[in-house]
Amino acid sequence: MYTSQRFKRIACIYLVFIGLFALIGQFASAWEHHPLFTAPVLDSIAKSVPLTPAPAVELQEFLSAVEGPMAVFLAQEEAWARENLSWYAPRPEALDFVATGNPDDIVSRFFRAIRINPNTKTPLYFSVLSGTTVDEATLLEPEAVTLFPDKTALESFDFIQVLPGGVLNAVDIIASASNEPDYGMDTGLFEDNGTDTGMEYGFGTQAFGNPALDYGSQAPFHMGFYHESPVVFMFAGFLKESYPEYRIHLYKRLSEFAFEQGYDYWGWRFLGWGLHYVADLSMPYHTTVLPGYSTLRMLWINFLDIIGISGPADNALQLVSNRHMAIETYQLKIMEQKMRDAAASVIFDALQAEYESPEYTDDLNRLLLAKASHDMARKLDRAISAYMPRDFVSNPDVELADRADLEDIVTIISEEHGQEALDALDQMLADAIKEFAMYGRSYVLDIIACNQE
Repeated sequence: MYTSQRFKRIACIYLVFIGLFALIGQFASAWEHHPLFTAPVLDSIAKSVPLTPAPAVELQEFLSAVEGPMAVFLAQEEAWARENLSWYAPRPEALDFVATGNPDDIVSRFFRAIRINPNTKTPLYFSVLSGTTVDEATLLEPEAVTLFPDKTALESFDFIQVLPGGVLNAVDIIASASNEPDYGMDTGLFEDNGTDTGMEYGFGTQAFGNPALDYGSQAPFHMGFYHESPVVFMFAGFLKESYPEYRIHLYKRLSEFAFEQGYDYWGWRFLGWGLHYVADLSMPYHTTVLPGYSTLRMLWINFLDIIGISGPADNALQLVSNRHMAIETYQLKIMEQKMRDAAASVIFDALQAEYESPEYTDDLNRLLLAKASHDMARKLDRAISAYMPRDFVSNPDVELADRADLEDIVTIISEEHGQEALDALDQMLADAIKEFAMYGRSYVLDIIACNQE
């Protein structure tokens, strides 16, 4: 029991750092700014499959129109989760969605039934890279879309307000929505998060991550450690207690339900929500507890920590945190730069390729996507170590979130290692994000196929 608790401390501290740099820096999830890579995948799909425009509809209006069928649907979805997800915490009966006919609280009842933050914001809008010219655009302030007090993560985007009935391109709806799970909907949901919601929702105490931090409290919904060694799970079975599969299935079925009911806007928007979690599982730092560390090495560090030698564990956790931050910062900077310049990139080539994606099944993302991501972790860690600035990724005395020059990471890499390093890192990103392109494509195509039946 003592060993298990100490091992849990290692994983928790690791995730504390992930949540911390997400909160104080520009990092919100596994990959930074999901629309940057969701849109190219959708553009590729749209070459052969129609992604039809849809008029924007307020969530309250949609729910009021489908309240009766929605109650039946959510009961069926709850039954599926209980039967198919081994670590699923059943929804308390008090949260069941019941058709009361009251439009005033219908959004709240829906949020409680799907167990997301009750303050989640769902304005009608679409996002574009900041500075993009949109005729007659009315911009929303970031607080109109996010629950987080720190808005610096959203500086790359402008949010264009849309009026009810305004017709939107499906790609704009989906791509914009694919970032929304990083705006706070999965925060404060556990008993130890210090919220009334956490006490009501039935998820119990948070298995890993820092329950005291906003970003840290969402960790079990955005990370899936499905492929660690049996030895790791023997000491840290709590790592299995995660919910990406729950969200992926829920939003897929909600998307299909919305299409069945004739509300294509919410069909596309729920699809975007689900794609977020698919993308999260393509990020090696969200499917691997300590990338670059063998099971034996993790256990040795853990043993040293148990006997009071905490330096190796603290150093390992700091380095993993810094490397995660460094690669996501690089990914954001290089993708945004290439997109603004309309420049060629192996990353966008990987996203836009027309793959023969596997037939979609409910366990596809756990069995294949997360496995491919996990298997890539050590290779990615070596590339980061080789090409990133040494002080950023190999000095445990550095807290990378405090480094102002992190914003110049692309320039620093170029100056220290040249174009060869940039090309190598771009290829690593392309290899990782390719997995999202393949399996995300399966997810989208299966929803569209259901809509056409």
